[in-house]
Amino acid sequence: MVLVTIGLQAQMALPAQAAGDGGRIISAAGQQQWVHCQGTGSPTIVVVSGLRADHRMWSKVDDRLARLARTCIVDRPGLGASPARQGSSRTDAGEHARELQAVLQAAGETGPYLLIGHSYGGLVVRAFTRLFPDEVSSALLLDTVWPTIYRDFLPSYASPWHEGGTSVNLKTSAQVIGPDFTFADRPLIVIAAGEPGNGSSWADRKWFREQRKMATLSTQGEFLIAKKSGHVIQQDQPAIVLRAVRTLLAKATAAQIVLRFSCDKADPEQRGCN
Repeated sequence: MVLVTIGLQAQMALPAQAAGDGGRIISAAGQQQWVHCQGTGSPTIVVVSGLRADHRMWSKVDDRLARLARTCIVDRPGLGASPARQGSSRTDAGEHARELQAVLQAAGETGPYLLIGHSYGGLVVRAFTRLFPDEVSSALLLDTVWPTIYRDFLPSYASPWHEGGTSVNLKTSAQVIGPDFTFADRPLIVIAAGEPGNGSSWADRKWFREQRKMATLSTQGEFLIAKKSGHVIQQDQPAIVLRAVRTLLAKATAAQIVLRFSCDKADPEQRGCN
């Protein structure tokens, strides 16, 4: 199996269920976006789709995630059940992150969130964490791209990328994220698709090196391989996604217990104790 040959086109193979079931259109940050939130429990899980993909790409895990904690899925402008982008047709991961934060706020959702990003969604997760650090508790990256992919990978990955009638500027996205970006001490799980021994090309080896490197972006980073999966792990091997989410939720619970104990023993006015 050559991992990279799936490219970004694989994300077009969406399940045939009706788009927009159960959600609502919300106006925020100058855009209208379809949002679907369900379930209870914290931290709230926020799902960020890959390039040209919408909520249907998560059909094998969305309801199951909502049984673990409150889960929100948002279709970016021009995708799935969301109307086309208003204003400029040029955008980037930073703008996508700001629009995601705004629509969650308008929907009445509050962080800190457990962010799940697939493919291009990983850039949005990084940008969101950079721009709104207090609103991110942990992250799960599923075979995601990296900020400099537009200049250090295959020519077909050069900027700009396109989705929903817009062009996505990868160089601007990388600038928003910054070369010094880390998840700090937030729990992070990175899952790569496929068995690395099956990929023999330079591109395959490069892709896997970058996946492994992502796990070092956090002091609590963990790297996993979905050995039976193609690029769309949440469709091909949903069980490994659900296990990773359970792990991150357990870490969030443990952190809250430690925080409560710390607040009981220390100044109750310290950060996080209110």
